Amino acid sequence: MKETIRVTVGQIGQSGLQQPIYDKEMGLRYTNPKAMWRRALNVFQVAIQDQADFVVFPEITIPESYLWSHIPTISNEHGFIVIGGLEFHTKEQLSGVKYIDNEAFIVVPGDLSEEGTASATTWRIPKLYPAESESDWLQENGYQFHADHRLYIFKSEEYGNWAVLICVDYLNLPLHEILQGRIQTLFIVANNKDLNYYYSMSDSLHRVLFCNIVVCNMSNYGGSHVFTPYRKAHEREVLKIHGNRTDAAVTIELPLQFLKSVQLGRGTRDLAERFKTKPSDYHYRGV
Repeated sequence: MKETIRVTVGQIGQSGLQQPIYDKEMGLRYTNPKAMWRRALNVFQVAIQDQADFVVFPEITIPESYLWSHIPTISNEHGFIVIGGLEFHTKEQLSGVKYIDNEAFIVVPGDLSEEGTASATTWRIPKLYPAESESDWLQENGYQFHADHRLYIFKSEEYGNWAVLICVDYLNLPLHEILQGRIQTLFIVANNKDLNYYYSMSDSLHRVLFCNIVVCNMSNYGGSHVFTPYRKAHEREVLKIHGNRTDAAVTIELPLQFLKSVQLGRGTRDLAERFKTKPSDYHYRGV
């Protein structure tokens, strides 16, 4: 397991895009996907320069076509895991009702074959519940939200255990109970206006879950942030981006190997004292 992981937080968004941004006749996909992809490329350049292990984008920012045509190649060439939110898209129509999917994706680089080639693996993660404003907006545009109830926890000998949630799913108490004691890092891809609410959640949950928390929010609103359960306050708040309509790409470093040792109750006293005290009911369960 790596001692630390490097994560590039890619806060991009839709500010300045030509209106209309979404195509109502095509499942609310982007009318100008190339413009969004150019913004994503700026983030990849920073991740490559900083030798990141993970690259994270906000909710509904990556056009679906680039998930298949470009991102697996970039992931393989540079060896980082890519996490992000896919643009809205429609998969099915039942009894005349058009359903919209809001999904995150995860692309993991593949191992080299004997021929010297590698093939990345891609997962699509469903958003479990819509925000109330999201549901209302979809209905105004003639669509219904397609709900799902699958939670994925990823296990890696190199990068530890980690999970991905989409925006309002982050506020779901039963999910917190499932994740506590199982992961080292939680990634949230978000399109959230209520910045202080999410700051407060992260400031609490990184202690309750006793893990790294990375929130990548849409640059329309800003507020991307990262917490880790160190004892000293200035170390716990690893990143907080202030200001809206500001695209940013920042690479930060988070503890992994030492964090897991403390989760397991192992390690030296000095190591344990560098981290916050675990919740009294915390038990590491793994995956």
